[in-house]
Formats: sequence, C-alpha cells, structure tokens
Amino acid sequence: MQWTSRCGSVTAEVETHGGVRAVCYCCSCRDFALRTGAEDALDEAGGSDLYQVAPEAVRFLAGAEHLTWLRLSEKGPLRWYTTCCNTPVANTLGSRAIPFVTLQTHRLSEPSQLPDVSVRVFRRDATARAPEGGKGATALYLNFAKRALRSWVTGGWRHNPFFDQEGNPIAPRDVSASSSG
Repeated sequence: MQWTSRCGSVTAEVETHGGVRAVCYCCSCRDFALRTGAEDALDEAGGSDLYQVAPEAVRFLAGAEHLTWLRLSEKGPLRWYTTCCNTPVANTLGSRAIPFVTLQTHRLSEPSQLPDVSVRVFRRDATARAPEGGKGATALYLNFAKRALRSWVTGGWRHNPFFDQEGNPIAPRDVSASSSG
C-alpha cells in the first residue's frame, strides 16, 4: 500500500501485514494533527487513526528529503511530517533500536484494506464520546512487544527509514515547532 503526502512529493510503500490499527485520543496526537493542518484526520471524538508496524515495513520511494520532526513533550515520540506541505507522516521513538513506527492512516492509498481498528487508547482525553469496542493500551503494548522482538531477532530494526545507519534521525528537528524537549 502507498502513503502519499498532500502535495504528492513524499511517497512511501507500506507492508500491511503484521501491524495493528489503533485510534489514539491523547492530547498530543490531536495537537500534532492540528499543528499540521490535518484536522480531517481526526475522528468525531478527536482520535487519530494510526497503523503501527515494524520499521522495516516502511520504505520511502520519493521525497524523504522533505521530512522533519518535532517533539511535543520532552520524552514524547518523534512526530514526523513533511516540510513541503505539512502532512503528518508517522511517530517513532527517539532511537532506531526500539523498532516502532506508527503511521497516520488518512494518507494511505487504501485505508479500507487495513484491518479494523482493534485498539482505542486514551479515551479519557477524547473531545466527545469515543466509539465503543477495541482493546486498550495493554493489547497495543503486547502487539508492539511481539513485533519488536521479531524485528530484533531478524535484524529488521536496522532498516528504519526514519534513521540513518548510525541511528540518527534522517532529517533535522524542526525546533520552531517544538514546545519543549
């Protein structure tokens, strides 16, 4: 499946097996969508539809030079977006050694082909009543742990498209957009 930025300058290929689809209602995910003008990516309760995969499941086809990132809190995830058209791309942790990529689904070519949402987290931060159903954070963490272990065993964690071979982010941090950290 392909992920494409609003202007089409950045494209990525995403393998869609082995991931988990989640909606996160945390204030940070919502703030990221609002800062990047992606209000349309939020559901009626302010949730962000995400697809969590191993990093080796993502490959940039074009436009990686248009990426930047910010942190909305000192210890929060790196939130990646494009400099060409301000499209939110994904969240990663601060190190490639922790194999974690959570993509924004609203820019995927066929989000309807993804599995159904199976996890809903931080419902207490929703702006309206969040839909029922789905598991909580424990299910998300367990799924991540299985995927991370597989990525470490196979060496896939070394192929994180957001980090270079030395483990540094491939793009500079957008310090003008960060609130701290």
